[in-house]
Amino acid sequence: DHFAALETALQQALPGQDFYLLDFSEDEDAYLLFAARDAAPGAYYVGRRSDASLALLSGAYPELGDEPRYQQRAITYAARDGVRIEAYLSLPIGAEGPRAAIVFPHGGPQARDYGGFDYWTALFTDRGYAVIQPNFRGSTGYGHEFTQAGMQQWGLQMQDDLTDAAHWLVEEGIADPARLCIVGGSYGGYAAMMATVKTPSLFRCAVSFAGVSDLKQRLDRVRKAINKNIIKEMMGSNAKDLKARSPYHHADQVGTPLLLAHGEDDRVVDVAQSRIMAKALKKQGKPVEYLELPKGDHFLSVQANRHAFLQAMDSFLKRHLH
Repeated sequence: DHFAALETALQQALPGQDFYLLDFSEDEDAYLLFAARDAAPGAYYVGRRSDASLALLSGAYPELGDEPRYQQRAITYAARDGVRIEAYLSLPIGAEGPRAAIVFPHGGPQARDYGGFDYWTALFTDRGYAVIQPNFRGSTGYGHEFTQAGMQQWGLQMQDDLTDAAHWLVEEGIADPARLCIVGGSYGGYAAMMATVKTPSLFRCAVSFAGVSDLKQRLDRVRKAINKNIIKEMMGSNAKDLKARSPYHHADQVGTPLLLAHGEDDRVVDVAQSRIMAKALKKQGKPVEYLELPKGDHFLSVQANRHAFLQAMDSFLKRHLH
């Protein structure tokens, strides 16, 4: 209750914006706030409750300004078995007619996408692409049953949900069926690689950042991790089944140009996952580009690596979607 007055004051000071209280001083007088509206980059503020002050600290991306960078709305589509999937659709401002489009699955996979500004989506829409971010089954935020529906569904129903998102874009007249790409990081990177095996004719290209290519190797690597049982439950443990759902073991079936990128010091998904996939694809004579980021982690925390990857991805998408 003692924060109610602060919430009311912030609603009046920042009309039409979503805001998040990030931290407080020990006496709970000074606080750090992030606020944004629609698909604008947002800004950080420092406030004091004692004198009702609120001062701008910095824009999250100062050079992008504070206006929305793209238009976005939440949509739902029906998966092939009737399950309703929520997704966020982002378009260039003023966009009309079918265009090149990107299916952009989140990582986790026990996570979810939210509406609002995202720097990957901002890059995509700036280049004229439509973007769909599906909260496929297995995502959090839609109840326990929905999250559990993704257990051991890597490459199966979770993958089908992404395929169905691509079909929805085409059916709605949003996407040009000849210019679709799938892009993702971590689990999303796995899904991008798996799409090149499972639906090689659907996508013109695919991009995987820090993706898992061999589920069994991934499981073997985490046997001493404190969350090993969670990962085992998510992925399954049958060696034959894991192999069947691993893009690495089906490199000969890949029919889509693929860009792989990985940080060499990634402690979440080992860099070996992308190295072995790139090697297998090159051995098969498949179209693949591999970018290894020096001292890179799982989150593109090093600014130089972020620039290098985004530039490589931008160039890759232009070659295949234009």
